[in-house]
Amino acid sequence: VIKPGTPVVTPITPPVVQEITKKQPEIIQQFLDEGYYLPVAPKNTSVIILHSGSSENGDPYDIENVIGLYKTAKVATHYLIGRDGVIYQLVPDNAIAYHAGAGKMPDGRGNVNDFSIGISLVYKETESPNDAQYESLSWLVKGLKEKYDIQAENILGYKDIAPNKTTPWNFDLDKLKLLIS
Repeated sequence: VIKPGTPVVTPITPPVVQEITKKQPEIIQQFLDEGYYLPVAPKNTSVIILHSGSSENGDPYDIENVIGLYKTAKVATHYLIGRDGVIYQLVPDNAIAYHAGAGKMPDGRGNVNDFSIGISLVYKETESPNDAQYESLSWLVKGLKEKYDIQAENILGYKDIAPNKTTPWNFDLDKLKLLIS
């Protein structure tokens, strides 16, 4: 029996902590007809090369316009990540895509297309990737890194293997490496 004026102590229940789970980004397979070839022998993927770009016609973020530029130039990256974080797979992983040109790895290896996967992010030269792009990119790179046993030092920007190139623009490679560690 509680007498009037007696303080009532209510037990404090700790709040329920919900685990925040990031959902897998959407991946749309939209294989191109050119800009790559399927090799006869299996490809030994050991490198990821990062690029950036935008459309020069109309909306700079329009994926179809960016893909149109690839088709005109007869080049391709394996993946393209839009401003909304949607990932477009343009080339099968086992294909040799024309994305690294005459680049050379820091260890001197050439023919980088033969052992790399190219990923391009869509944004303008005056910008940086946004959070949605970093999240999708880190998810994708983490999966590719595990699948192909790619070492962190072999995740490079195009400008790191081709000094005359400037992409990926305004990109924080340290931030990406932190997200995938």
